[in-house]
Amino acid sequence: MTQAFREQVRAFVNDHVRPDVDAWEREGAYPLELYRQAGRAGLLALGKSPEQLPDDPRALAVLVEELTLGGAQGITMGLASHFVSLKAVQGSDAQVAARVVPAVLKGDQGIVLALTEPQAGSDLRAFECRAESRGGEYRLTGEKSFICNGGRADLLLVGAVHEGALALFLVEAKAPGVSSTRLACLGWRCLPLASLRFEAAPARLLIAGREAGRLLQTCLQQERLNLAVMAVASAELALRDTVAHCRTRRVGGEALLDKSVLRQRLAERHSELSVVRVYVEQAVRWQAEGQLSPAQAAIAKNSAVDVLERIAHDAVQLHGAHGCVEPARVERIYRDARLLGIGGGAREVMLEVIGRAL
Repeated sequence: MTQAFREQVRAFVNDHVRPDVDAWEREGAYPLELYRQAGRAGLLALGKSPEQLPDDPRALAVLVEELTLGGAQGITMGLASHFVSLKAVQGSDAQVAARVVPAVLKGDQGIVLALTEPQAGSDLRAFECRAESRGGEYRLTGEKSFICNGGRADLLLVGAVHEGALALFLVEAKAPGVSSTRLACLGWRCLPLASLRFEAAPARLLIAGREAGRLLQTCLQQERLNLAVMAVASAELALRDTVAHCRTRRVGGEALLDKSVLRQRLAERHSELSVVRVYVEQAVRWQAEGQLSPAQAAIAKNSAVDVLERIAHDAVQLHGAHGCVEPARVERIYRDARLLGIGGGAREVMLEVIGRAL
């Protein structure tokens, strides 16, 4: 079943992503029609019925991997990150989930998770976005920043403080009091980034208190695993491109790959990636079995991103000037790699998670 889904995703990427991804990177956005196409093709529901959220970490890893191998991490974030938001919705309000989950999985609506704030990052205890109850309705006031697709999503899943406790709210992006500002970003250039401002914006309370915190931590664990899978796929792509370049690029009359010092460096990177890939694949299996711990997810993310950054650095170096200009794929991977070390919790945050488990 997983292999059949892999072939399905790969065919979609070949037909609908690879031909245009360089242009989307230059233009700063992939078309929203791509999301609808992915929904109609069954990708957003992992090849299963779109009427309910599928619980299949292995298939999700396949989707993340194959989309990333298409050449741009921004596409992966745009077409695979909805599982984190939907998992939170389904775990908080069954009535809302019955309406929202099918709409998103079919590609009819897009949903994004809006947690990060300018002054707090993703520190759930430092949020300043506030919700007030007025006549039985909730109103949000505050700001969220660095939100992928924040300016063009249909639904926003917003973390805010209500009565001194963390709460999750569902907000219609076109509701009065909601505005967005486009941000320019180092990487993921085909994925628009935005700041969101809420000025007494109407919102629906989904869950609050300790349950909200626990639910978010569970969802963020899946996000970190997704980012680890993405890092491994990007590293594989960069290493593959670099080996191919070193086979044909000649300096001093011989191919770069024939120079012992460079061949050994690539061999070292290949070895590092092989080890990390095994751990990340095991983490996916643990997740599928309900056994993945927060520390294991953090180890997977940090280890995969560290290897990606080393490979991306060497890839650009060995490509020389060719690796510094667009649309060189290694140039894009080099830029995108920095975002993986921050998204889902920075490297230092992951080390704290690991450290607390010692």
